[in-house]
Amino acid sequence: MRVKKAKSNMKTNTTLNSGAGQISGTPLSGSLPSSGEREADAKKPVVRTLKREELAGMGHSVLGMPEVEPWPEAVSGAILLDELERLLRRFVVLPGWGAETLALWILHTYAFPLRDVSTYLGLESPEKRCGKTTLLTVLSELVNRPVVAANISSPALFRVIEETRPTLLIDEADTLLQGNDELRGILNSGYTRKTAYVVRVANQLTHYNLRGHPAGVPGSAGASPCHLQRQSPSPKEAGEPGDGLSCQTQDGGGHRPPLQESGEAENGSPREGATRLVRYSCWCPKIMAAIGRLPETLADRCIVVRMQRKTPDEVCERLRNLEAAPLRQQCARFVRDHGERIAGARPEVPSCLNDRAADIWEPLLALADLAGGDWPEKARQAAVGLTLSAQENSPIGALFLDILLFLIREKATRIHSRTLVAGLTTILERPWAELRNGKAITESWLARELRPYGIRPKTIWIGGIVAKGYLKEEFGEAFRRYIPRSELEALRAPAPEAVVQPDSATAENSRQEATP
Repeated sequence: MRVKKAKSNMKTNTTLNSGAGQISGTPLSGSLPSSGEREADAKKPVVRTLKREELAGMGHSVLGMPEVEPWPEAVSGAILLDELERLLRRFVVLPGWGAETLALWILHTYAFPLRDVSTYLGLESPEKRCGKTTLLTVLSELVNRPVVAANISSPALFRVIEETRPTLLIDEADTLLQGNDELRGILNSGYTRKTAYVVRVANQLTHYNLRGHPAGVPGSAGASPCHLQRQSPSPKEAGEPGDGLSCQTQDGGGHRPPLQESGEAENGSPREGATRLVRYSCWCPKIMAAIGRLPETLADRCIVVRMQRKTPDEVCERLRNLEAAPLRQQCARFVRDHGERIAGARPEVPSCLNDRAADIWEPLLALADLAGGDWPEKARQAAVGLTLSAQENSPIGALFLDILLFLIREKATRIHSRTLVAGLTTILERPWAELRNGKAITESWLARELRPYGIRPKTIWIGGIVAKGYLKEEFGEAFRRYIPRSELEALRAPAPEAVVQPDSATAENSRQEATP
């Protein structure tokens, strides 16, 4: 096939033909065209004829997501979750409560349209080769409508979610999100149904019929040849969050046009070049894997699972042995049979969870309660265990805890900045060390970290020395809000009598001072 290059500003018409591709206006004889003929040809629109198999690759085939056929028989939720947990442990080494949480989340990907919150998972590891990519590969075979991406732009993110309602599995999030505030903001808002929208301005005519059907006659038989034409989509109702479990639309192809009608000509057809406001949904289950830590605002919206490199004694099966189709069908059947109960469930949430943790765990607890067996208890233990682990590893929470302990140890109600900085410098391997980005702790650094919480240094007098410092009472609100509750309760708990030391009065005094 010979291709004639044309100027970049000319219009291109594309047609479909069952024969070989050809370019109109290209001389096929052996003679060379004159310069005048070349200029005339350059002004003509180039018409490329495509084979039907070529056209098939231009549509959504790269995201082909056939609906899962439900299992033909009723499914026991407890047995299904047990099987998912066992399968995960066969292929990946997971931390405590990791397999139980992932099993519930897999089932949630089939049921998330029935809830108002879609649970996020975050996979973190200190180093490479800790199994994150292997786990994402296993999950891609189990979750509903998987889309795996190691790199994705902001427009691609909300378009793929709007059009396919997938389960999004993002690898290499540490590099993807670095310096990408727009993408980070979209992910931050995308876990609740009501807030998971982005608004853009787009051209009126943007959608193409890429399914080999004549324009306006989707699904018609004998449609070859046909033209690749623009179509004006039907408007999306304002406030419509999604189509439930189905991703089918007016054209039956799984495409969900989000555009609202505007900019029509007098005859009712869209004006060429007109624009409209477009609202895209970015609401779907997501799992993000990163070396190091996810951004703090995003991690706060995730159930964080911290993975470690496996030891020589820990053996996992190769992925070639993975057979996931029956489990996917069983997940689909369980959700279909219990849809109303899943949508209306109001599970009891452990009181030690903060509000956001309660929101992201509630969909999983609802599924655990419906599954029965020992899963209601296992799910709540996992919720408490992983949430407390995340709080204990919170950089700012750890910083406030260390400041509180230092004030207790010094029996101080006020302290100079230089003294506090000197005390913090002696503490190594704490989560808040990453806030320093490898830099030394200074009075200025500490002031910058505390300022967002309403704590500012002031000039104070201690032992005849006047310098900048802090009052303990100014930390009280931050201590109560950001130090993990378990840590505060441990400080307040009375010491067992068997281990009371001669200086027990001092210990008791410290416990009293620990009350913010």
